[in-house]
Amino acid sequence: MAKQSSTVRTNKKRKKQLNIGIIICIVIILYLVVNFCIYFFTNRIAVYEVTSGSTASRFEGQYNALILRDETVVPSVGSGYVNFFVGDATPIHVGQQTYVVDGTGEISSRLEKASRDQSILSADNLAKIRSSLFDFDSSFRADHFYEIYNFKYKIESQILELINSSVFESINADLASIGENTYQIVSSDISGILLHYIDGFEATKPEDVDSSAFNKSEYQKKIIKTNDLLAEGDPVYKIITSEKWNLVFQISHPDAFEGISNIDIEFLKDNVIANADFSMFTKSGNTYGVLSLDKYLIRYVTDRFVQISLIDHTQEGIKVPKTALTEKQFYTIPTSYLSQGGNSSNRGFNKEIFLEDGSTSIQFVPVTFARITDDTCYVSTDDFSDGDVLVMNESDSRYQVGTKENLKGVFVSNGGYAVFKTIDIIGENNSFYILNPATSQVSLFDQIVRNSSKVKENDIINR
Repeated sequence: MAKQSSTVRTNKKRKKQLNIGIIICIVIILYLVVNFCIYFFTNRIAVYEVTSGSTASRFEGQYNALILRDETVVPSVGSGYVNFFVGDATPIHVGQQTYVVDGTGEISSRLEKASRDQSILSADNLAKIRSSLFDFDSSFRADHFYEIYNFKYKIESQILELINSSVFESINADLASIGENTYQIVSSDISGILLHYIDGFEATKPEDVDSSAFNKSEYQKKIIKTNDLLAEGDPVYKIITSEKWNLVFQISHPDAFEGISNIDIEFLKDNVIANADFSMFTKSGNTYGVLSLDKYLIRYVTDRFVQISLIDHTQEGIKVPKTALTEKQFYTIPTSYLSQGGNSSNRGFNKEIFLEDGSTSIQFVPVTFARITDDTCYVSTDDFSDGDVLVMNESDSRYQVGTKENLKGVFVSNGGYAVFKTIDIIGENNSFYILNPATSQVSLFDQIVRNSSKVKENDIINR
């Protein structure tokens, strides 16, 4: 009998333990199901944290530009050895002596002898040479090593020209013994900037340029140096006759330049920034840009090619997704009706109200402004009703509330609710708008609703 009673108690205990386990399992399952439903059936809203940003540049990085100028090639008046009196890249005027062409080489020999016999470089001459060295050192780039050879010829030519100018007067008395028929001293017929090289682009106009012009491996620059032997009619130098010049460069994406007539550019050689008129033309299926300038020519007078970048004045501020953009309607009230309430610093408007006895009174209504411009205040439609009359301070002028206007904005969800805040768009970048933080009600690190079409103002934001 005792054994049977023990068995019954054991069965009851097992039955009790089994019921508790089932209950726990049911509770867990219900919890999971409820959370599953909440997660998948609740309208969850994606938010975006406001960060800084800027508009993207429309232009590509760097451009290799071809320099075109008004250049006149001057031929030698005779055959013989040329000795220059004017240095490379030097401004000259009409009637100025530029070179002597020596048919026998006697003048060159005497100039060389005189230069060995005396100290012929003045302090001013040495200063010019130092200036040339400094300019080259400050602009030299390792990837343009070939420029060293051009500079070598230039500095040698400059030194010889300075020597010739200094020494020529000292041997002038002996020139009669040489014979006037063996040499000619030549003066310039035109004014401009004299250059001692030719390269075949002297007569090229922007519209003549094609893709082959940018092949630097085919580019040849012939430098004419003091003591070079020339035949009559050979180019002896060239003169730039105008301060106006052009830069021509190839364009891969013409759409980025549509509607542009003026561009700021930076010369990467020395970081000079200049403003240029801009135009485009198409030739043989290729598009080329033309930049027209009227200053800084002297800085690049010895260059035919120059690296430039085009400055696209990007806007910097804070950025929000374009999908966050929404609009809200506000009353517009002239700023001349603004007032300040009593002893407080609150700003608002004086509203005319009617009392029970039929008389009128003035009630100050403080408001929170969505935006204030020089002429207009934008006020929430919750602050007034259509037909309300506002009174100007110390005046009988009245304004009837009713005119409305939409302002662009986003929903800020910092407190868990969708709150409309106005924005001031100053640019765009791909899928983002760039805002002016000073005139927008949105700040850096604010949490905003990424897709404004999914919420209404004052909705609870479930993330």
